[in-house]
Amino acid sequence: TGPGRTFVRPPTEGSGPAAPVTVVGWGSLNVFNSREAYRFVADFSIYVERAWRGRGVGRAMLEALIELARPHGSHKLVLSAFPFNAGGGALYEKLGFRTVGVYREQGLLDGKWVDTIIMEKLL
Repeated sequence: TGPGRTFVRPPTEGSGPAAPVTVVGWGSLNVFNSREAYRFVADFSIYVERAWRGRGVGRAMLEALIELARPHGSHKLVLSAFPFNAGGGALYEKLGFRTVGVYREQGLLDGKWVDTIIMEKLL
């Protein structure tokens, strides 16, 4: 961790400053747009190590980010996801995000143009 960063770890028996930690994912709240009008909108990034996917890690991180966003002044969270990320899409919907559109050919992945789905959640 560093200035302005929060390390979130679920409490476990024996956890504490001396307990070893295995990092299985990371997440961040990000500035959506530097223009003043968008100062209350944030987007986020989440990555979960492949071996840990489907075990609740992503959900725990996203729930923590949602809770961190409110006291940091966010009124809304937005995200952009690949349509083939079915697990992520299902999670976002369960946590109250709604699809608002699709960016066509938004990214280049493995030499192919891919669309991204745009979602939002009012806090």
